[in-house]
Amino acid sequence: MIELLNVNKEYEGQHALDHLNLTINDGELFVLVGPSGSGKTTILKSINRLVVPTSGQVKINGKDVANENLQQLRRQIGYVLQTGALFPNMTVAENASVQLDSLKWPTAKKHERIAELMTAVGLDPDHFLRRMPSELSGGEAQRVGIVRALACKPELVLMDEPFSALDPVSRRQLQQIVINLHRNLDSTIVFVTHDMHEALRLADRIAVVHNGQLQQIGTPSEILTEPANSFVSNFFADEQQTDQLLGQVLASGFGRPAQPDEPGTRMVKGQSIFEWATALKQSQLDQIIVDNQVLTDHDLIDYLASLGTEGDSH
Repeated sequence: MIELLNVNKEYEGQHALDHLNLTINDGELFVLVGPSGSGKTTILKSINRLVVPTSGQVKINGKDVANENLQQLRRQIGYVLQTGALFPNMTVAENASVQLDSLKWPTAKKHERIAELMTAVGLDPDHFLRRMPSELSGGEAQRVGIVRALACKPELVLMDEPFSALDPVSRRQLQQIVINLHRNLDSTIVFVTHDMHEALRLADRIAVVHNGQLQQIGTPSEILTEPANSFVSNFFADEQQTDQLLGQVLASGFGRPAQPDEPGTRMVKGQSIFEWATALKQSQLDQIIVDNQVLTDHDLIDYLASLGTEGDSH
């Protein structure tokens, strides 16, 4: 568990974080959102002490990070930057195994771990491990950055707007990779983004930050359907109008509890109804399962009809 307790950070008399309190639970994919300069990246960097608070405490599993050995602390935390940030004079294999080399992993065990992760992010190790960073696309480089961050099996991974420089197709592919990795790995992920759709698609919970203050924490569905104030409502207004999410469908009362071992494409509440329609088209089944709730093709039609009715009432 990560705790920020009354954390304050000032730069030249200005609050980057204003006595902020925040708890992130073990195993969450927790997303920080807010406008530029809101303090979301400052929160992220305070966790691994790239930023030191002016006052307050940051704790991981009850231990104040200020009292931890800095090198040991960072070895236990994976960190994915805005770009892949690969060393240009090192191969993909060498870049991916930097942390494992520092921990003196045996060569065979190291290669097995890197090959496993390369496959998980959609890069064939036989084709990519010998390449240099200059031979990679932006999306490929960022995938290698993810492999490097996960190589030593950290319990915590920090991701600082990792897909912001990528084209929409690469971005969407990498979002799905993060969703899949989070399902399969026993790690907590703290993810910073300025992309509202990305936040809604990825998050177990979202924290909305503005002027260094926490505005709301909630699930994607809660943020969209129960905004805490006008700032949160306005911040997500475009998403509410243009991209209805599965969490909103469930919040509207559609669906029924899934039976044990009931078949259905597994999806998450942050995915859109358009992705739902695509999943139905690609599957022989007429239903999906979201948060242990079954949604059928009839639910999709009824939900779309309800949106039309709402629009007619205004």
